[in-house]
Amino acid sequence: MIAQLQIDPNQLLSPWAHWLPQTLGSMLIGVTCGVLGCFVVLRRMALIGDALSHSILPGVVGALLLFGLSASAPAWLPAFLAGASEQWLPLWLLGGAMVAGLLTAVIINIVHRHSRTKEDSAIGIAFTAMFALGLIAISSLPRGTHFDLKCFVYGEPLAIATPDLWLMGITCPLVLGIVALMYQRLKLISFDPVGARALGVPVQAVHYLLMGLLAATIVAGIKSTGVILVVAMVITPASAAYQLTNRLSVMIVLAGAIGGASAGLGMSLAFTINAPTGPSMVLVVVVLFVTAVLLSPSHGWVFERLRKRRLARHVAQEDVLKAVYRLGEQPFGELQAVGAETGLPIGRIRSSVTRLVQEGLVQVDAGVAKLTDAGRSHAEELVRAHRLWETYLVTQAGVDPEAVHDQAEMLEHAHELVEQLDEKLGKPETDPHGSRIPRGRIN
Repeated sequence: MIAQLQIDPNQLLSPWAHWLPQTLGSMLIGVTCGVLGCFVVLRRMALIGDALSHSILPGVVGALLLFGLSASAPAWLPAFLAGASEQWLPLWLLGGAMVAGLLTAVIINIVHRHSRTKEDSAIGIAFTAMFALGLIAISSLPRGTHFDLKCFVYGEPLAIATPDLWLMGITCPLVLGIVALMYQRLKLISFDPVGARALGVPVQAVHYLLMGLLAATIVAGIKSTGVILVVAMVITPASAAYQLTNRLSVMIVLAGAIGGASAGLGMSLAFTINAPTGPSMVLVVVVLFVTAVLLSPSHGWVFERLRKRRLARHVAQEDVLKAVYRLGEQPFGELQAVGAETGLPIGRIRSSVTRLVQEGLVQVDAGVAKLTDAGRSHAEELVRAHRLWETYLVTQAGVDPEAVHDQAEMLEHAHELVEQLDEKLGKPETDPHGSRIPRGRIN
């Protein structure tokens, strides 16, 4: 039965006051998922991560059948590990899950290499087959056996017991340590697998190692978010970090921080609104991802829009400046001639003139806008850039002289390249239309 959402701010700190071990364990899983997710995202293995999360089910059920239910242990099992001890069950589940995960990775590789099946299709075939096998295995469990499939699929951090915490506490630091030791190789195969192979790096072995680490992390955190939502904790923190940096080392740190914070904040959100904990963690990490997409200084949508807006404003100002240079003094109240010259609306022309006045390029005396000395120099620089670009497009790119004007209108705003362009063209005196090109660099 689904709990009804009820907002209670007083429960915000309940996970930290009453469920601290479970909260910290979930955060540790979030950190590990975020770190591993960086290599999964960079290698475009998101679908394989999804496949692993589903395909570990038969391994978990098989381990439960072998070690969690039998009254007598197999003969080959050491005596101190024998019996149906609940203390050791998480370890058997981890082993079974890793075997199933690695088997899935091998099956995907075999099907893809030895048939005409594409890799994404091979992934779909392998993980659905393994998941189906796991469901059949569940139906084969003796009657009365407690296997909470809902917890396995969707997660329930509050069900984390002491053996689960031990598993998290051992698995996650071990995974992070292996990533640190293998960092250079993982980095190399993530960006240049062909070069890594040429340098003697065992790419396939490292690939399977990564799959094993991912499977181990999934089973260690299986009660935090479940096998379905754990994919979000692997992919989304790394994707959010990818929006914020171009350096892998920084990306790994950010992804781990985002994953851990999402788990902690998700627990607080779940208690506050009386919602399931696993989905709350995923909701938080998705919100953080959307925030990164919107507000990333280098790649974010908001800053990209601001950069485009500043560029459009800059281009409009230079177009107005050049129009006033060509047309001469213009009444500030009647700028229709400038509008006809530039194609800009009157409102934008007035705002451009206002900013040009603030920059000292235009002055308005007695209602008449005219260029200052600095404004005239800048306008002549634009004219020079325009005519040089026209010359380049005609002589170097083979553009028809009659069709070159509009392209040069766009390129002239890159006037910082004028000197290099002038040198490349041999300092021409006139453009293709016979107009004189102003000489010298004008500041």
